Amino acid sequence: MKLTQWTLFIDMLGYRDINGAIDSDDKAEEFVSFMQANREIFSATDSQSVRDQYAKNNGFDLYKYYEISSCFVSDSLIITYKPKEVDDLDNEDLAFMHSANALFIIAMRLQAFTFHCYSEKRLFLRGGISNKYCHVKDNFAVGEGLVQAYLAESKIAIHPRIILHPEIQKNENLMKKIDFIAKVMYRGRSILQKDDDDGIYFIDHLGYAVSVIDKKIPMIGISALKNPMQYLLSLESVDRYIARHAESVMNKIQELEEKTISLADNPKELSKVQSVIDKFVWLKNYHNRSIGDHDFLAKYSLK
Repeated sequence: MKLTQWTLFIDMLGYRDINGAIDSDDKAEEFVSFMQANREIFSATDSQSVRDQYAKNNGFDLYKYYEISSCFVSDSLIITYKPKEVDDLDNEDLAFMHSANALFIIAMRLQAFTFHCYSEKRLFLRGGISNKYCHVKDNFAVGEGLVQAYLAESKIAIHPRIILHPEIQKNENLMKKIDFIAKVMYRGRSILQKDDDDGIYFIDHLGYAVSVIDKKIPMIGISALKNPMQYLLSLESVDRYIARHAESVMNKIQELEEKTISLADNPKELSKVQSVIDKFVWLKNYHNRSIGDHDFLAKYSLK
């Protein structure tokens, strides 16, 4: 039996504008360094030490069940968690549980990449997640899962968010396991959030960031008591994550609004820029929603 395959297609919004403004070796080298750092972020998550740690863990061994591959193609990142055939996996219920657990791991691993993009270059991510087949080798990716993830990103996501393709939501057993893990481990705060406007599920990276310092979650409260210094470090990390997001979102909106002034006599281009502003207004509202229940983060609320 095999687990669910997870394939992601992620686009870096704003990449082309930055790339098009590069007109010197210094600018080119600086941006290449940024992209190399992105690659290293993903290399670190699959390092040998990480694999060894999973192998020693008595719980879910990710690498027993998945072969993980990724590649960057221009401004897009493609990741696939390709399931292995595992002889001793003969329980369908457990297979759905492990598949849901893998999705949580994927979402958590995207945190560092997400932060690096918006904090360093004000690049925000839009992507799609498929549960269909994909094969990645070097800088090549093929398969129906790649196409489905791309269509989710380009046609359905609309806003700066990484969504589950709607077809995945039809798998009730899988969605129940995702909900179960959220309730058991995160006090009902899933790594996914359902958009009330369109019913689409997307990775809730801000909500997850805040959840790791929420002492109302039993395991976080216990950990904070046992190791208060580590908890303080986590508070600082989350504060930085939210602060930089607030700064990056507002700077992007201001930049776009300033651009509309010069387009007053060009209705067609003005309409295009306004549609982009609407996407970032969505992101601003998501930001405010994510920190709304946490007084110490209120200073980062966006007007």
